[in-house]
Amino acid sequence: MIKGLIDVGPLQPFFPKVRFNAGDVLREKGQHYTDAYLLVDGRVSVDRKAKRLPEFLIEDSGCPIGEISFLRGVSATATVIAKTTSSALVLNASTLDQLAKHEPALAAQLLRQLATVADERMSGDNLVLHSTTRAFTADPDIKILLCQNPEMLEKAQRLRYKVYCEELHRQSPHADHQKRSISDDLDEVGHTFVAVKNGEIIGTGRVNLSAEGSLGLYQELYGMAESKHHPHGTAVITKFIVRKSHRGGPTSIKLIAAFARFTVRNSIKEVFIDSVPALLPYYKAIGFRHGKQAFVHEENGLSYPLVLDLVRHGARLSNERSVRTYLDMIVKAKFLKLIESMHGS
Repeated sequence: MIKGLIDVGPLQPFFPKVRFNAGDVLREKGQHYTDAYLLVDGRVSVDRKAKRLPEFLIEDSGCPIGEISFLRGVSATATVIAKTTSSALVLNASTLDQLAKHEPALAAQLLRQLATVADERMSGDNLVLHSTTRAFTADPDIKILLCQNPEMLEKAQRLRYKVYCEELHRQSPHADHQKRSISDDLDEVGHTFVAVKNGEIIGTGRVNLSAEGSLGLYQELYGMAESKHHPHGTAVITKFIVRKSHRGGPTSIKLIAAFARFTVRNSIKEVFIDSVPALLPYYKAIGFRHGKQAFVHEENGLSYPLVLDLVRHGARLSNERSVRTYLDMIVKAKFLKLIESMHGS
């Protein structure tokens, strides 16, 4: 057993508590999460079948669950299931911010303890959650991370500038030419993913869940209010780009699968995006259909709003192998390069 390293008592006034019934899934391998748990009571198991090891039981109060993905932005590295009725404290950016404001010393101590546990689990013999899942891919060195701090987000914003302004020679009203970055209001409530290879960000894309904040003009342009699932079951994908040196490869496929897994897990039923004319066959091939009438995008020119039925297509698009196979059968290779070189929202 891993001993509980963190005293949950002083933290309970700042973090909400959740309860799980036996059989509930706390973490699903391959999914991205924006929070972590501290076990308060009960017993949970970590599935280690991929390593041909028996399940690992956690039952010590204060033991972190999901701290690796929370701190590093990687997808969950194992599935965690409640074995008994259990409860846990929820750690996320908002609750940590409140703790830092009221008890900065306690917040610093907690973050250090989480980092220590994460490092031990990633590198030691006591490894519980192994490295990022490696689903089918032509390049296993490409990792998809969810930006968990301002530094990661800034790197994504700089990649936007490099691709939009320097590679594609587009004009963006959101470009900061001194900082060489592109950001907008949707970053504040969005979930930005990055594709990383050998420490370098080579692709990025952003998901905004409608229920979490204003989508500005996109809600009107996409006709989202007409959806029976809006706002609690809708989302938009924007700022989806890949560096020129990595176009035509697995980067966009891995990002698409990450978008699908994230939105499905958050109970999203329809996803909206817009496309330049040349990319319409690509998006239609993976399941998107036409939405409202075309409009002039402030960065991309003529664009067509599209919508994807996740109830129908979500499971298929969540799997990288499935996305790759489907595209190989339906779309010519040139469209894979087009989505990365020409699309941007």
